[in-house]
Amino acid sequence: MKTKNITELIAENIRQYDTETYQNAIIKSGFDDFDEQFGGFFPGEFVVVGGRLSMGKTQFLINLSLNISLSVPVLYVTLDLSEFILTSRFISSVTLIPTTNILQRKLSVQQKASFFKANKTFQKRQLFIHDSCDNRIESLLGQCRKQILENCVKVVIIDYLQLLDSQKHRDSDRDREMSHICFEIKNMCKETNVCIIISSQLNRSLEERSFYRRPQLHDLPESGSIEQDADKVLFIYRPEYYGIVYDENSNRIDLMAEIIVAKNKNGRLGEIQLSRDKDFTNFFNINCSLVNLPDFDEETPF
Repeated sequence: MKTKNITELIAENIRQYDTETYQNAIIKSGFDDFDEQFGGFFPGEFVVVGGRLSMGKTQFLINLSLNISLSVPVLYVTLDLSEFILTSRFISSVTLIPTTNILQRKLSVQQKASFFKANKTFQKRQLFIHDSCDNRIESLLGQCRKQILENCVKVVIIDYLQLLDSQKHRDSDRDREMSHICFEIKNMCKETNVCIIISSQLNRSLEERSFYRRPQLHDLPESGSIEQDADKVLFIYRPEYYGIVYDENSNRIDLMAEIIVAKNKNGRLGEIQLSRDKDFTNFFNINCSLVNLPDFDEETPF
C-alpha cells in the first residue's frame, strides 16, 4: 500500500459518492429494519454476532448467508456443525420444513415435493460451504483467501470464534491467543476488503444475573480483544429463552428476537426486532407473516 495525500483520498471519495459501484458494494443483510437503521454491512468490516447457547446464532448466520448470497458470493465456514447437518438446516430455511423432519427423513407428501425442489432455490445464490476440520486461524484464513481469489467471495461467515486456535500462540494463555486470532481476522478484512462475520459464545456468568440478561460487551469471552478489533458487535436476545413470553403491555413475545447493535464503528447503536416461526427454521422481518410468504422458489424475505 502506498502513502497517499489526503486530497487524493477525498477526490476518490467524492467520485464514488452515489455511484452505482459504491451502492452495490454495500452489503444488505436482507432484514429491512437492520439495513435501514444500520446500513447493513460494509466491505472490510469485522463483525461479531454473539449469543448464549441455543439463542439462534447459527440460524441467524444461515439467514444472512441466504439473503446476502443473492447479491454477492458468500463463503460459509462451519467449525461446529457437520456439512450434512448444516446443509439440512439450509434446506429447512428455504422450504420451511423443520430440520428434525429432514434429518429423520420423516416428510409429508407436500414436504417431499418441496424438499426435492430445494436445489432450484440455491441455484440463484452464490453460496460456498467449507467444512473445516483444521481450526488453526492460519490455515483457515488461507482457505478463505483461496475462495476469495477463485470465487470472488465478498463475505465470509464463520461459525464460531471460540473453536478457533492459533499455531503461533497455542502454548500461550487463551486471552493472548484470542487477541492474535482477532488481530489476524481484522488484518484480512483490511487486506482483502472482504466482510467477515463470525459468531461468538457469551460468558456463562450472564446466566447468573438475577435480572437484565440482555447481553452487553463485557459478556463476550476475552472481551477486550474482540471489542477492540470488531467493527460491529451484534447480540441475539430472545426473552422466551428465559421464560419471558409477555412484554410489559401483555403482548406475546415468545416468537420474537432482538438484534442488539452494541458496537458500531461506522454508525449508530440500537436494536431491531425480528420474528421467527414456531419450528425455528428462520428469522423474519417483523412485518413478514408466514401466511404472506412467497413460494420458496421465489426470493424469500428472511
